[in-house]
Amino acid sequence: MSHFKPLLEQEMDYIGEVTINGISCAVGYSKKFKWSWMATQLNTFVFMAQTEDTIAKNTIEKFSSSCLEYAIKNNKGWPRGLQSAVGSIAILQSKNVDRSASDFCERFSKKHFSAFEIPIVFDSTKSIAYRYHQKPLWGKIYYPFFTKLISTITSKL
Repeated sequence: MSHFKPLLEQEMDYIGEVTINGISCAVGYSKKFKWSWMATQLNTFVFMAQTEDTIAKNTIEKFSSSCLEYAIKNNKGWPRGLQSAVGSIAILQSKNVDRSASDFCERFSKKHFSAFEIPIVFDSTKSIAYRYHQKPLWGKIYYPFFTKLISTITSKL
């Protein structure tokens, strides 16, 4: 997963490599405070992994959920919920993407207390990142940042 390191270093601090659900992945982290975010701090983790296996809904759902758990446990910012939120962007890449996985990623993810779980499947044969494209009401202030970060990273895959 070290080939993801340069992508993450361009946009954030590179943490290193971790194993999530048996998948080796690179992890990047950033901590940002903005007045436009209603004076809150956003602690964002980006997980990038590649697999030769077919990615189905169950695979990306479990991977994304486990990435969020890692992000919450390794949050270095203010306590979650006290003018602070955690973002977890889980990017799983493969040449074999099942339609159930892409459909899952295009729907709004589950709500969490002061945390955002954003699953993304990247189909390397089509060079397409499947993700949610709308601004949700919950977390609306952060989604322009998430969208820009995701677009920047996935455009280089």
